[in-house]
Amino acid sequence: MNIIDINLVPMRLRKKKKKDFFVGGFKLPLEVVIGLGGGLIILLFVVHVVLLAINVSKLAKHNTLKASWEGIVPDKEKVDVIISELRMLQNKQSAIKKLTEEEKVIWSQKLNILSDNLPKGVWLRRIAFNEDAFFVEGSAISRQNKEMIGVHKFTANLKQDAEFLTDLTDLELGSIQMRKINKVDVADFLITSRVGK
Repeated sequence: MNIIDINLVPMRLRKKKKKDFFVGGFKLPLEVVIGLGGGLIILLFVVHVVLLAINVSKLAKHNTLKASWEGIVPDKEKVDVIISELRMLQNKQSAIKKLTEEEKVIWSQKLNILSDNLPKGVWLRRIAFNEDAFFVEGSAISRQNKEMIGVHKFTANLKQDAEFLTDLTDLELGSIQMRKINKVDVADFLITSRVGK
């Protein structure tokens, strides 16, 4: 049986039918679709604002850490220099400790012998030692051109001194460098020796 629907209300006064959308076989009213779309846009906007806030926060934290690092860098450089100097001093201390304690080298006795054997016109500029070697740097002067004789005599006396040679080996006179100071001949020399037997 067919039902006929008669509507006597004029067309302009009739309620318009709401359009519906079919999504996956379901009938959704237009208001729901518009609401879902608006909600999705708002959700995307909120996510964007949150991500932007996180980025701004991380950028501010990065700038703060960068400023802190730049403030620390000069102090870090000073600390690095101090640490480097400390390591150098520790190495020297361990070398001296090894030479004075473990090897039992009596350096004061050797310095006295150096002083006692120093001929006239010869002077020492530097005495140095490390774990392996002993160095004596000096110069000789003579107005009668005998400076070379003084240096060789000094080295020969050290080579003949048994006390000085204790704990030292291979005592040698290196090459002698000649120079003039106010028309006076000066001979610079270096004596080397190995520490240990």
